[in-house]
Amino acid sequence: MKAQAYDRIKTLVDIPADLGKSLIPKGTIGTVIECYERPKEGYAVDLTILSETGESEYENLILYPDQFSVVIDTPEMGNFISVFGDISYEVPQVVNEQSTPSETPVDQPTQG
Repeated sequence: MKAQAYDRIKTLVDIPADLGKSLIPKGTIGTVIECYERPKEGYAVDLTILSETGESEYENLILYPDQFSVVIDTPEMGNFISVFGDISYEVPQVVNEQSTPSETPVDQPTQG
């Protein structure tokens, strides 16, 4: 299979949308949501489309392997790319803090 779920993609051709009433332009970015092998290889994809007013609209449709390419992201981004371009996710970093002995000694009872 060409892609897997959560891969980021870019369309290679104009895609008919809205029952053929409009076209999603070549170069549109999206995210693979589901992958299908039967009856033929296909991918459910969420695409982000900028409207004429500059607002983002979203379209979910089936694409075939010849209609898109997988976009390779930096390793830091991994698959944490949102379908919504205005939201970014960061992977939390774990910080190991070493404890240091306290500077003031604690009185301990003496045995005797």
